[in-house]
Amino acid sequence: MLRGIGIIAGVILAASLFSAAAIAENKACDRACLKSIAESLPKSMASRDPSSLPLSKSYAATENSQASSLNMMSLWRTVTGLKQAGQYVIDAKSGQVFFTAVLDEGGMPSLLMARLKVENKSITELELFVDRSRADSGFLLQPEGLFRIPDIWTAPVPEGKKASREELLNVGKAVFDKKLPSPKASSDCVLMEMGGVVYEDPDYLVAVTPPEGKKEKSADKKLVTIPCGMISTRPGDPDARVAVIDEDQGIVVSLGVVEGFVSPYLTTRATESCFVPTSMIEDHRKYLKSLSSDQLKNRNILQEMPASVAVMEVIRYHSNQIQGMHRFMNLQGPGAGSPWVTKLK
Repeated sequence: MLRGIGIIAGVILAASLFSAAAIAENKACDRACLKSIAESLPKSMASRDPSSLPLSKSYAATENSQASSLNMMSLWRTVTGLKQAGQYVIDAKSGQVFFTAVLDEGGMPSLLMARLKVENKSITELELFVDRSRADSGFLLQPEGLFRIPDIWTAPVPEGKKASREELLNVGKAVFDKKLPSPKASSDCVLMEMGGVVYEDPDYLVAVTPPEGKKEKSADKKLVTIPCGMISTRPGDPDARVAVIDEDQGIVVSLGVVEGFVSPYLTTRATESCFVPTSMIEDHRKYLKSLSSDQLKNRNILQEMPASVAVMEVIRYHSNQIQGMHRFMNLQGPGAGSPWVTKLK
């Protein structure tokens, strides 16, 4: 009789353990689950219905670094649809996904950059940025580029060349910490910003490039691509976060806030401005002073003013080299910081 009771107890225990495992599995959100939740975000905006999202009873949310409930954000008032999905960087281990998309706002394209955190299949964090003009990013806005992401981002990682989670973490940290070793970039890597490949005036590029990367000025005035890599004059941020690590794709996303200036950009005939980090502003100013008065004649030039920019650095890394760099930015006031790292007193 006692033996029978023991057998029954064992069966009940095994069943309960199986049930607990099943519940834990159901609560976990894998890659497909995280992508599906991310895909539901633009639909929720277009339908003006934040309640359609699987929101946690308690959640944190910001739009362009301003904390707010979703129903008070501009995105749930202005978005009329989704034009194109961009990149999905999925970190099932931390329950996070970073993704980009081109939104339709009454016929005008806007670029969305979003980080979501999911726990028990419910959204606990939404860090949202939307750029509607070049002024919002500080210089570039290329939403059409999301339709043509270079193959380097989607090509399979070569056999045996996959980076570990720790290696990707270290690459992500080095983006905003110049004291750490800077990983090398592959010869095929090209810098992207705000959706598209970055092109620059060759003379200006030479003027602001740090000594270790200096090249001779070119007689050819055609725009040139900017090489990948973590240059010595890159800006730092002691509060930067390595937010999302996608081991399957070999992609890491780091978020930081960079101080600098909105300054004149005078390399073309158009009257333009650009955000320049504090670590690079002196070379930029020297270049502006080198321009002749004839080049500046009959032009209305914006006065330099302080600013800061929220930066999302997306880096693909495998084979011990940086394979792709895509930088997303949202211009903000000077000293803006990030509410995601601010310590309350």
